[in-house]
Amino acid sequence: MNRFKHIIVTVLLVAATALNAVAQQSEYFLHTVTKGQGLYSISRMYGVTENDIIKLNPGSETVIKVGEQLRIPNKQQTATGHFHTIQKGETLYRLSVENRVSVKEICDANPGLSADNFKIGQVIVIPATSDEDPLQSTLEAAGNLAPKQTVKDVETLSQQIPEYKTEHVVERRETIYRICKNYGITQEEFLEANPEYRRAKLRKGATVRIPYSAKELEAFRNAKQKAQERIESISDDALFQMVEVVEQKKDDVINAALILPLSLEDSASVEQKRMVEFYQGMLLALDKLKNEKVSVNLKVIDSKGEETSLKPLFDSGELDDVDIIFGPRHASHITTAAQWSTAHQIPLVPLPLNSNVDDVYNNPYIFQLNTPQSYFHQEIYSHFLKQFKKPNVILLDADDYSRNDFIDGLKIVLTDRNIPYTTIMVDTAYQEIMNALVPDKQNIFIINTPNSEPLNTMLPVLQLVTRNKAPEIETHLFGYPQYQYYASDHLDEMYEVDTWFYSWFYTNNMLPEAVEFNAAFRRAFSRQMMVSYPSYASYGYDTGYYFLKGLSIYGKDFENHLETLKTHPVQMGFKFERVNNWGGFINRKVFLVHFSNDYKVEKIDFDR
Repeated sequence: MNRFKHIIVTVLLVAATALNAVAQQSEYFLHTVTKGQGLYSISRMYGVTENDIIKLNPGSETVIKVGEQLRIPNKQQTATGHFHTIQKGETLYRLSVENRVSVKEICDANPGLSADNFKIGQVIVIPATSDEDPLQSTLEAAGNLAPKQTVKDVETLSQQIPEYKTEHVVERRETIYRICKNYGITQEEFLEANPEYRRAKLRKGATVRIPYSAKELEAFRNAKQKAQERIESISDDALFQMVEVVEQKKDDVINAALILPLSLEDSASVEQKRMVEFYQGMLLALDKLKNEKVSVNLKVIDSKGEETSLKPLFDSGELDDVDIIFGPRHASHITTAAQWSTAHQIPLVPLPLNSNVDDVYNNPYIFQLNTPQSYFHQEIYSHFLKQFKKPNVILLDADDYSRNDFIDGLKIVLTDRNIPYTTIMVDTAYQEIMNALVPDKQNIFIINTPNSEPLNTMLPVLQLVTRNKAPEIETHLFGYPQYQYYASDHLDEMYEVDTWFYSWFYTNNMLPEAVEFNAAFRRAFSRQMMVSYPSYASYGYDTGYYFLKGLSIYGKDFENHLETLKTHPVQMGFKFERVNNWGGFINRKVFLVHFSNDYKVEKIDFDR
């Protein structure tokens, strides 16, 4: 669209303002705390330390709450851009003009930004200043989708008034008066364009300039002013529609890469067997996709030990044709892969063994399968309160395990909602528990550690409480993902005391998906899966099928359809949300599992 190459930039009208805005950039900006965020995750988002935040926000080291505004030091370099908190009255167009950067560049720097969440208090990345017109690259990217009126308005602004409208060759006996009458201009307008004829006479064959009339010039100025007003009033919705990708091409064959440490030093180690089973699970996902007419080319790459550098692999060009990467396993390898995925705009799915992938806070292409602890706990508290409407929480304190982030956060949530809780020491528990029971409440026992020893101690006590309490008093044990490890040794006791626990993974071998998967694994590999929690074969299957199915349906635009992408995983669940406007996705899926006192097992999914 070459017609835009010489557009008069609207930004010229506010150039001085723009320069001042850059020069006076604030030393800090405001971040509004959202559900699940802690100092660690917030500091990683903005490339600052927790101490940097604490210095500007005394007391934040103790507790921060959803909705609270924190001052964040703006350490982002102006050479690469800066963070900005959207203020009242600001529009996407106005931000582009004042920062001398195109709308398209703002949207590219903030993949999670949309017309729905462009609102006061949102933090976005403002890229470094460019020399291009704020609308030029947006209109070029939009192509035929650009509104015709906007294109006309930009063209109007780009037009410069020539020195004169046309030229005229003087005919025999032609006078200035006749020429002016024929062209609708005044003699003074003619003489201003041709000052030499204030004294000289017209001669036949002479060429004179014909200027625009005052009326024409006024109409031209009015048209430019109206075009300027219409451009400045372009809605955020319209601008987002111009830059969004409407359709992504879907290839007939999906190219994927799986990077795992397969050739470990000890080929019989548990870790090596886990990696192999993850790979085998993904092969079963490919087999199912093949039956669904989905073609996948899978490159399997051995990353070897953590000390091995993956830079030569990514520099070699071997992965330049892939559509998605699964893995790697080790933190240093993930950082290398994350840098490559950003440069090539390719989705990266680190193994679900990694719960703290810091790159997710600044890489829009990362999908973190395991939820970071702060987000994970907030999901649990939410599910806990949905399940238990009238809780009376009884915390069982094993003195050797006094520090528990889950319990610390739960106490804050309970206090904020005026929900009572009592703390009782494990070694003096029975009578105190009986005294702490409240009729007409859901009495919920929670041990302050997931470790097995206090559970072994407390289960007989809780059985005794269950048997001796009044029939109308409701009691439950609430616990941790590790409880599924211990279930084989304590199943009857867990049933009797009505046990609940939270987890991001769980499978019941009686469910159809699990039965089918176990049978498929035996057929394919002539053996049973390892007994492990979680099952790595199920991890590989669930992960591979979910992402490859999404690519087969939606192409590279599948990230915009995560809410509609439904599969039937064996062990995991998927509930991806962007961690911020410029970062990647975290999986916030959490289940509650219930071993009921009528000897049934339930897997509660609140998102269905």
